Amino acid sequence: MSRLKTSVGQWKLDWKTAPRGHEGVACVEVNSGELLEVRWRRDLDGFWILLPHGIFGFDLQSERDDSGRAIYHVWQRNSNLEWQAVESTYGGYPAVPLEVGVKIKKNRIKAQMPGKIIRIWVKPGQLVDKDQSVGVMEAMKMENEIRAPYSGKISEVKVIEGQTVETGADLILMENAPV
Repeated sequence: MSRLKTSVGQWKLDWKTAPRGHEGVACVEVNSGELLEVRWRRDLDGFWILLPHGIFGFDLQSERDDSGRAIYHVWQRNSNLEWQAVESTYGGYPAVPLEVGVKIKKNRIKAQMPGKIIRIWVKPGQLVDKDQSVGVMEAMKMENEIRAPYSGKISEVKVIEGQTVETGADLILMENAPV
């Protein structure tokens, strides 16, 4: 059976059940011995994990090396701990990067809460300014503007008007472009 394996500092993690989606529970073997049930939840910068001895937050930044492998820089929140050049493998091959971290999150406009898409003002190829309204979402009986987090070019619109979305769902993909 292929599994996700990661080395972070002194810890060797063998994920018996790989984390998928926005939050969940996974089973992890630590340093070829102790089995832990890990509850986790992603946020805009990384993730939080609940372990038997506490709750810990981590920020991630993903980059690709010259061969195309995903390399992570990891910082533990509220701590001076950080790790560079963290790699993951799945079945012995480099794992696909997590959809979190500074380099990745800037390419996605995500739903901040569950709701219904009322209007989309942009189309692929369109240039937008930082804080420009790109759509409207109804949540908790209120209309909320969806704004561009930075100036760039719309590469893909992932939703349609009338669609219901969950927290964390991709709404619009962007790329940096001079505006």
